Amino acid sequence: MPASAPHHGPVSPDCPVECLLTVLSLTSFNPLAGADDAPSGPPRTVGEVIDLYNRRQLRHIRGLGPRRLSEIEAALAFAGLDLTRHQQRPAAPRRESW
Repeated sequence: MPASAPHHGPVSPDCPVECLLTVLSLTSFNPLAGADDAPSGPPRTVGEVIDLYNRRQLRHIRGLGPRRLSEIEAALAFAGLDLTRHQQRPAAPRRESW
């Protein structure tokens, strides 16, 4: 996946993964963005990257060794994202009100 122009503005969990280009080197971004070996394919949002980080699944992505994982962790923290609190949960099934 080719890198596009960096995002301008605050990085949030809802941002596309390309928002990380403002805080992450291309050598760490490219394996992350093209992570076909991630559990559900390449992350599409920053929130999905945080979820992979919290589930300790980033280390299973080809091309992300300890140094790049440390850079991703530092970049997420530098962007002001709380790595301990964010968790995307599946939407709860809707209940019918009677």
